Amino acid sequence: MTAQIITKSLDRLVQQCYSRAVAQGALLFTESSVYKHQEQGVVFEVRYVPALAKKPNSKPKEKQYAKDFVDPFLPYDEHLHVKQIGDTHHLLLNKYCVVPHHLLITTAEFRQQGEPLSEADFTAVLATIDNLSSRNIVFYNSGEESGASQPHKHLQVLPMPEYLDMPPSIGLWLQSMPPVGAVHTSKQLPFAHFGVLFGDSPLLPSSVAAAYQAALSELTIQFGSECSYNMIMTRSAILLFPRRQSSWHGIAINSLGFAGLVLAKTKDEQEFLDRFGILHILSCVGYLRAQ
Repeated sequence: MTAQIITKSLDRLVQQCYSRAVAQGALLFTESSVYKHQEQGVVFEVRYVPALAKKPNSKPKEKQYAKDFVDPFLPYDEHLHVKQIGDTHHLLLNKYCVVPHHLLITTAEFRQQGEPLSEADFTAVLATIDNLSSRNIVFYNSGEESGASQPHKHLQVLPMPEYLDMPPSIGLWLQSMPPVGAVHTSKQLPFAHFGVLFGDSPLLPSSVAAAYQAALSELTIQFGSECSYNMIMTRSAILLFPRRQSSWHGIAINSLGFAGLVLAKTKDEQEFLDRFGILHILSCVGYLRAQ
């Protein structure tokens, strides 16, 4: 069954659910500070979140097979539930957020994080972002080296920073004038990636799923079907980034990092990012782009 269209009141619904969850203590917002980092003429965001230094890192399979594992999405916390999307997905608030109104699109039944995304997944994505007034970035962490932490399949939706029109990495990728509808690799990005530019027509689940599958097929041909990867998506494009490792010198990177929105847990990490550059660090946790 396809997902039902979420009403245009989703903005207000998210805000109401968020305020209520914070007041009830069901959602834990972590304070952070943001500074702008510029490379190749494009502004990247580095968000300093010292509280994350205390958070243990674990990969999906490690967590799933732990004796005390509890799936946080099955059953979900009613206080974090925003809306059911058809029979296949739920829209939840992220319990641990550093940006307000950070949303999760979870499968109603348990599916493994790292499974390829389906047309039903993109139906749920479009039913969400089509009914939010803010610019959003959708992302998916796939595989053990992708920065994923939960084994239950979920995509994430994050409001774009107000000062950015698009994720920095997509901005660089677009400088190479990619053709509409074809998998494109840009010389502006030093790390391996596979992107598809959407046209001006309204986005449909089938067309987005086809673009994703085309990019994933190219990634699989070059790096194998077991390769971890990150996916980012906006209303203009979808990009996939193969992963070699989940972190470099203690700096953990997930899909948001490849979007150009990086988290630093300590001042040392922040200085490390300034010293080596975000694009270089992304090349180290990913793969260098083939010449």
